[in-house]
Amino acid sequence: MLGHNYKNFLSLLAKACHLLVYDDGKILKNYKDILNTFALYRYNNINDVSVSHVSNMFISQKVDMVLIYSTDYQKVLELCEEILLHDKNMVITVILEEHNDISLKIANLVDTIVYTPFSIEILNKKISIALSAKFMIYEMTHTINTHKKFLDDTGIEPFLNEYQEAIKILFETLSSLIERLKSGELSHELFCEIADEIELIGTIFNYHHYTARVSLIFNQMAGFLRMYSFDDIDIVTLEGFDYLVEILQDICNYINDFFIKRIFSDVYVFEHSLLDSINFMINRLNNNKDIESKLEYF
Repeated sequence: MLGHNYKNFLSLLAKACHLLVYDDGKILKNYKDILNTFALYRYNNINDVSVSHVSNMFISQKVDMVLIYSTDYQKVLELCEEILLHDKNMVITVILEEHNDISLKIANLVDTIVYTPFSIEILNKKISIALSAKFMIYEMTHTINTHKKFLDDTGIEPFLNEYQEAIKILFETLSSLIERLKSGELSHELFCEIADEIELIGTIFNYHHYTARVSLIFNQMAGFLRMYSFDDIDIVTLEGFDYLVEILQDICNYINDFFIKRIFSDVYVFEHSLLDSINFMINRLNNNKDIESKLEYF
């Protein structure tokens, strides 16, 4: 990412964050444009009193990130240690002027370091990196907790474990049938083979209350494929076969994500999307002729 882009990136990351600043009065007052990017910032001179009152600062206000500059490295180290005693996950960026033994200890405690002299683009970049790591960890934790809650609420994990191997076989078989369809093979026999696999997937879906509603759609789709008359094929209906390929690929992707990768997207969204796609496909395969009778399954 180019340096000048970090200003926009930081504005997105920091707009809802509260910043706590510790400075010796020499540098950070000159970077108020960056400080004002945050929803709110609190400015403190770094001294013995401010170091000893770190806990008061955290109790009295919301803090998402701390930015520190001082030429007194010992005070910076003490400040970082006090901050992490209060909140071990706090995001900290420090500005240092040189490498020494104390700076190495500081580096082990903080998220990012900016060495002087630095440009405003570098400061934007370092703060952005620190904040983005915070949000990435939050999102990962939130996703893990959401998945755990989903498994607990639905009681679906034993069901997924029981049928995972069967789904792997169905996934491979259906994928090979899709390739045959994509290669231009159009026959009643192929449609019946596809219908068999779709029905087997539907049977598995029917074994759990969370996925059971989709089972009916799979069975209805299989019934349509078995009864489709290839006498109806013309230049217009060929588009319907492309939609069939897309639908089958969507089914493959969903069962692979759900049963194998354990990526849980809402089954009800999948249900409605699948039904809409199937009806659209049927319209194309039938060239809009005798639609009422052809759609009686759905």
